Amino acid sequence: MEADDRVPLGARVVGRAGIAGRTVVLAFCAVFALLLTAVGAGMAVSGIGRLGDTSGTSGRGTTIGGTVLAAKQETSGPQGGSRIRRIEVRFTAPDGTVRSFWETGDADVGDTIAVHYDPEHPESFTTHSAGELRTLGVLLIVMGAALVVLMPLLLVRLGLEVHRARRRGHA
Repeated sequence: MEADDRVPLGARVVGRAGIAGRTVVLAFCAVFALLLTAVGAGMAVSGIGRLGDTSGTSGRGTTIGGTVLAAKQETSGPQGGSRIRRIEVRFTAPDGTVRSFWETGDADVGDTIAVHYDPEHPESFTTHSAGELRTLGVLLIVMGAALVVLMPLLLVRLGLEVHRARRRGHA
């Protein structure tokens, strides 16, 4: 076991760089942690909004039949990443307006599926159940809160490792 193996990772990374290099590495880590903290806050806010929308729609909403007009596979991410199946759904709103939209789903072309519609907010409709939307909202809140809490803790940990390494003479 080399002596270098007992030195914390943060101290090894920062300890091998000059003063300018250390500053750049620490600044990059700080910016990255703050960026992920902001992403986490956005996720949590989105999840809270989704829960609020779901609660309101489930109390006022109407479920009507819609027809699947088309289906397609979409690829997301670099080099083919994940495949998402999207369906185009058409339905007639209670006021007689015919609407169509694309959403993720597994139904086949020609199938009749449930469309959850909020008459007070005509732009708000989905084929997903309230339970699915609530689950997604809770997941967004939990993952966002984890990023908001863990990223600053990670940054503090890195700072403490660098400080300890400097005190011990490794940096």
